[in-house]
Amino acid sequence: MKAMAVAGLLFLGAAHGSDFEFSDFAVTKDLVLMRDAYRSGKVVHLTDANKFQAGAIWYKQKQPVAAGFDTTFIFRLTDQDTGPDRGADGLAFVVQNEGQKVIGGLGASGGFMRSDEGAPGGFVRGIVHRMAVFFDTFANRWDASGNHIAICTDNGAGMLVWPPRCQALSQMLKVTLKDTRPHVARILYEPPRLSVFLDDMSEPVRVAAIDLADAIGGDGTAWVGFTASTGGGYEKHDLLNWKFTTARPGAAESTMTTVDSNMASVDSSVSFAPVACLPNRNLCTPEQAVVQEKGPGLFHVYLPANLEWGASVANPNASPARVFNVVGTVCWDPRLRGASGCNGPAGNGIVPGLDPEGGSDFVSPQKPAGSLVVRSLNGRLWFTVNDRIGAGFKNNEGFFEFDVLLGQK
Repeated sequence: MKAMAVAGLLFLGAAHGSDFEFSDFAVTKDLVLMRDAYRSGKVVHLTDANKFQAGAIWYKQKQPVAAGFDTTFIFRLTDQDTGPDRGADGLAFVVQNEGQKVIGGLGASGGFMRSDEGAPGGFVRGIVHRMAVFFDTFANRWDASGNHIAICTDNGAGMLVWPPRCQALSQMLKVTLKDTRPHVARILYEPPRLSVFLDDMSEPVRVAAIDLADAIGGDGTAWVGFTASTGGGYEKHDLLNWKFTTARPGAAESTMTTVDSNMASVDSSVSFAPVACLPNRNLCTPEQAVVQEKGPGLFHVYLPANLEWGASVANPNASPARVFNVVGTVCWDPRLRGASGCNGPAGNGIVPGLDPEGGSDFVSPQKPAGSLVVRSLNGRLWFTVNDRIGAGFKNNEGFFEFDVLLGQK
């Protein structure tokens, strides 16, 4: 799984690259409409209010998405069936790397996952190499409610799984998705943080850490668009407008100035974790630390974010050490948005010891929170993410990767 650098992202207007905006859908020449999707007047109907439909639209040109993006759209769900749940199944914003003419299954699939086991027409594998933000309007047996948002990734490994596996499920939304009114949604990706806003743009309804580069594969570009589906229950899924903006090139770079005393930072590279990732984590978190000896006094280290002082190298003579090629992304405090809770090896810029309310519970109060920290103790050089001592590490995600050379300042 790829490690990623983290920083704040700046977004441009429509002049940048292939950023685009549809103030309405009177013209759809730059869109590919699939299966049951069609345009009527200035509206794209992803499905009609009929049983067992699926529709999709894709922008024709691939977008550079791995470094971040910002998209806003207005959707409307109407003409619900008269059954006890009144309406199904929902629509999704999807980023995928399979092509312009792909679509998933019917019913609970949302039009992007594999086919609902109860749907007619046989097995449909669904769209792999994708990330979807699913506005789900039907409570299947695995769902928390019939009015929630799910963030679903699939790099191909789980494409045959049913029920579908999604993470970052929201609680019951305050906004009723299928109240027949237009709703404004904004999806902001600041690697690795994905924030979903609904109607109220001041506060997201769901925030999750997503390794988009791993989910979509390829060169970091992907097709973007929407899917929707109906099953035994149904509703009309309408899209009224859509704006999509990519991140400014070069904005998502992170540099590291210092690690600890006697440490210096260097350049940056990207690699792959050599061991399995822990389950139920949005970012790859190696199941154990890995220390590879590359030569006399030279080591390559993979440090999982959930381990306090989780990796070390022997340094019996307390030799000076150089730490370099430092890369990686960790999410150490999911309660905090943006770079405050997810960051690269330099940390989030906040030094806990400067906080008048304290910070002494961090492993290194004088270093930025979330940063890579190095310490000599009992003949070894130890490494950790700077978090709260003890239980603070348990739910951390991601890893740092770096080289260590003993005997050099």
